[in-house]
Amino acid sequence: MGHLLLTGRLILRDLRKRPGEAVMFLLVVTVATTCLTLGAAAGNAVSTGYAKTRAATAGPDITAVTTATDPSGLARRIKDTPGVAAQSDPFFAFDTTVRAHGRTAHSAVEGRGASPSAVDRPLVTSGRWVRPGGAVLERGFAEALGVRVGDRVTVGERRYRVVGTAISAATPVYPWSDNAQGPGPSDFGGRIWLTAADTREAAGDTSGVHLIYLRLTDPHATKRWQNTVFTPDRRGEAWVNTHTWQGVLQTDTAMIRNTRPALVVGGWLLAVAAVVTLTALATVRAARDNRRAALLRAVGAGPGTVTAVLLAQYLLLTLLATALGLTAGTLAAPGLVDPSAGLLDAAGPPDSGTVAAAVLLAVVVAATGAVGPAVRAVRTSTVRALAGPANPLTRHRRLNTLTAHLPTPLLLGIRLLARRPGRAVLAATTIMVTALLTWHAELDKRPDFSRFGPVEVRAEQTGQVLVAVTLALVALSTLNTVLLGWSTAAQVRHALTVARTLGATPGQVVSALCVTQLLPAVPGLLAGVPAGLGLYWLFGSTVTPPGTWLLTAVLTVLLAVGALTALPAWLHTRGPAGRVIEAEPA
Repeated sequence: MGHLLLTGRLILRDLRKRPGEAVMFLLVVTVATTCLTLGAAAGNAVSTGYAKTRAATAGPDITAVTTATDPSGLARRIKDTPGVAAQSDPFFAFDTTVRAHGRTAHSAVEGRGASPSAVDRPLVTSGRWVRPGGAVLERGFAEALGVRVGDRVTVGERRYRVVGTAISAATPVYPWSDNAQGPGPSDFGGRIWLTAADTREAAGDTSGVHLIYLRLTDPHATKRWQNTVFTPDRRGEAWVNTHTWQGVLQTDTAMIRNTRPALVVGGWLLAVAAVVTLTALATVRAARDNRRAALLRAVGAGPGTVTAVLLAQYLLLTLLATALGLTAGTLAAPGLVDPSAGLLDAAGPPDSGTVAAAVLLAVVVAATGAVGPAVRAVRTSTVRALAGPANPLTRHRRLNTLTAHLPTPLLLGIRLLARRPGRAVLAATTIMVTALLTWHAELDKRPDFSRFGPVEVRAEQTGQVLVAVTLALVALSTLNTVLLGWSTAAQVRHALTVARTLGATPGQVVSALCVTQLLPAVPGLLAGVPAGLGLYWLFGSTVTPPGTWLLTAVLTVLLAVGALTALPAWLHTRGPAGRVIEAEPA
């Protein structure tokens, strides 16, 4: 009980005196776990959302599309076929261009009655169902056009008031909802429902197609049923095409095909950056932790008690960050899982696998960043920890000989770097910056789809995810650079002060500290560029951004590292050299 009370008091004292460090720890671990939670949640969320939508709308197992002027004969043959559990009446539909708010887009226009169909009953999400002179738009299509209930859309040459929006599982979500196209290549498009009479009037001379929705006794036997029923000798003279629910789900899943890898890989890259941040924080805390460990041992505490006291705060913050990350990821998942708003919300509490992955990531991050410094503090001699610096310097005689003739900034910088190996590299940030540049290069080479209307839903979402992950990595890398620059300057302040007394100028000292950060950053940048290209190629693209883009990104990162290191280094050179030498032992 006494140990728990001591640990609790020390944690509360640290939180009151240095809340910034705790908030920083909490933030970086939360960001990493949130990103990974989003990637894990997107794994089966589309299939879950589609299943919920299909059940709520009596979605078909098979949709038959025919160009027959009179589809009644085909409908009777299908109805008499073994394996058919339910069938809708043939619905007339045609493909056209619609206009709203100055925007145009392809769309299927489907005629429906006021009473619900036996198969495929679209679920109205706002407003009401079709009525004479009123149109209902598929929800994702309405959002892409910026249309709400009460607005008007132009179908062909006729204007209709939007009376509602709805969702359906009969077609993929927008922009792949146009199932009223006949033979030939298919274009992107949305879906609009009108009354049967309004659909005929809007079609005019357009021949259109008829849609027949089917439910089978065995929903998983769609392929076998297709091969049995729609053989060449049984199709008749009219063109017939079929779509299965498995194909619809596969198309819907493609909406997040690029998003999920960006989230999962981005989550682990953020975890790497978080480890660096926590290591830098531990380095800043090293002197305090060493002294605290020495004082605890001096009053009789054992190694286990000392380690528990040093790690308890990290453990509590890790648990809190994991809970926050899981919550934030769960709340943000719906917008990433269904960017087209064409499915019912499939986001729910994270499953056990997602929780386990988030906890594992948080524990790995916290343990990697905190356990090492805590163990070193426990192993450090009590007398040495009370009397000496937190991280005594190591000396390399051969290195001193090799660098003796270098300019002063390089001489000091290389020797400090050798004494403090393991400085952070910026590979993670460079990876995501390269992936982001590749995405922009792919957009420049992508065919122009503007004639099909606002269809770039998937590309826009992938870009948003890449931008968000990249910005998070840039923010963490900026924080890491500042922390590492500050901790390096604090650790080597005595050595650099001695160098100043021997003739080194403040500018040379600042340059030396910048060298200690820039030299290890170069390998990270060189490794990050090809790794970023490989990461984006995992998304199915082989586009390479121009070399000038990549070179500019690398130079920008290097300049940022130098600038962020120079500020804390300059602050540490402002104090009188004599005071530093008197305050710190050699």
